[in-house]
Amino acid sequence: MGKTGSGMSNFINKLTGMQPEVGADELSSCTQEVCAYECCHNGQRFIFVDTPGFNNQKLSQNVVFGVIARWLKEAYQRSIKLTGVIYTQNITDNSWSPTDVQSFQLLRPLCGSGAVDRIRLVMTMCDQVEELEADNVEGTLKGTRWKSLIQAGAQPQRFDNTSGSAWNIVDGLGKTTKTLLLQEELVDMGKAVKNTTAGKRLRPEESATLYGWFKWLFGF
Repeated sequence: MGKTGSGMSNFINKLTGMQPEVGADELSSCTQEVCAYECCHNGQRFIFVDTPGFNNQKLSQNVVFGVIARWLKEAYQRSIKLTGVIYTQNITDNSWSPTDVQSFQLLRPLCGSGAVDRIRLVMTMCDQVEELEADNVEGTLKGTRWKSLIQAGAQPQRFDNTSGSAWNIVDGLGKTTKTLLLQEELVDMGKAVKNTTAGKRLRPEESATLYGWFKWLFGF
């Protein structure tokens, strides 16, 4: 998961060896639906799921979330549990709009406290900046936007645009699988998407306003 242009598809391409989609390196919407890709690594079968990016030029936030929610629901109904949720952040992208804040805040209620340790906050495009700059950006993210998630159990990682780097992140997740809160709410509790903990975040609330953005970002 991640913002449009943050390198989600490229990350999967490095894992699977598949050719990137046309426009995958551009800051525009490439993936429009949930796509699953299968590959084998060290004798083990992996399935990677590419999702539409938030801030999608062709799909609204609600539609993107609905597409992701539907796939997660169907996967859980088939007794498929996830090993991890990888959130990509373009290290060279300093923009942080109210929509970006809102979509990032979906991570914790989507996973729930019981599965937040399965989140990996991955900085992409690290090969495009000097190490000192990467250190500075990482320190800022850890101390601001990512702070609460890291405190809850999520882990920050760097991706340097190589297959080895991508697999180090995936291998670090181990073999533990967990059910996400969103899946439990949709299937076990029979809630509609809009009534789930994460779904309610997409309603017009203070967090989606400019004032709410500044309040969350700067703590006033």
